[in-house]
Amino acid sequence: MGTNMMDKPTVEPGLRVVAAPPSWRGVLHDLVIDGLCPLVTYMLLTSYVAGVSQVKALAAGAIFPATNGVFGIVRRKHVDIIGAVVLVGIVVSIVATVIGGDPKLLLIRESFVTGALGLVCLLSLLWTRPLMFYIARQFSTGHDRAQVQAFNDLWERPLARRTFRVMTVVWALGWIGEFGLRVLMVETLSIPRVLAISPIVFNGINLGLFAWTFAYVRHQRQRAAAAAASDS
Repeated sequence: MGTNMMDKPTVEPGLRVVAAPPSWRGVLHDLVIDGLCPLVTYMLLTSYVAGVSQVKALAAGAIFPATNGVFGIVRRKHVDIIGAVVLVGIVVSIVATVIGGDPKLLLIRESFVTGALGLVCLLSLLWTRPLMFYIARQFSTGHDRAQVQAFNDLWERPLARRTFRVMTVVWALGWIGEFGLRVLMVETLSIPRVLAISPIVFNGINLGLFAWTFAYVRHQRQRAAAAAASDS
């Protein structure tokens, strides 16, 4: 999960989007930090440093995305939902390095978090409000009390409730699917190929989820406007 794709909130009246559209600059940044740097580090260490295991080489490469995640938290100056996910991912990486001798565990580490988040999304459908409602509120309001209250009022609208529940299901399936795809890649491809392909594939999944979210919310806003016009 890239950390630069959800930095700036977009505030719109009515049904709101989760965040500003991912920028290609942010995507390129993620590809370099999360993909190229770990791959180059792994190849250099395993090729030119005697006695370096695959696990240690992967752990060294993981320093780049972990550091990038910490900088993202520092830049936002508080630990939000995305920051919490980043921190959990870093902890999982450390634990996997300490207890593991299996490089596959390190290759799958990031998707452990998104897979778990996908399950939480599904379970949140049993809550009063699903997880995507809270994520959308965080990025749409900037923690402004008046805007938070206005966003909470959206829940009184049946169309808004349906929108957030559908969004939660789609993102849950996307995150769980990402976990399954990463496991499949790790089991069938070499380590260098996984390192090279993973950022492209998984940033592509996130971009697809964002594109669907913006298109779906736009459609729901148009439905709400049409319904309001017909009632007036």
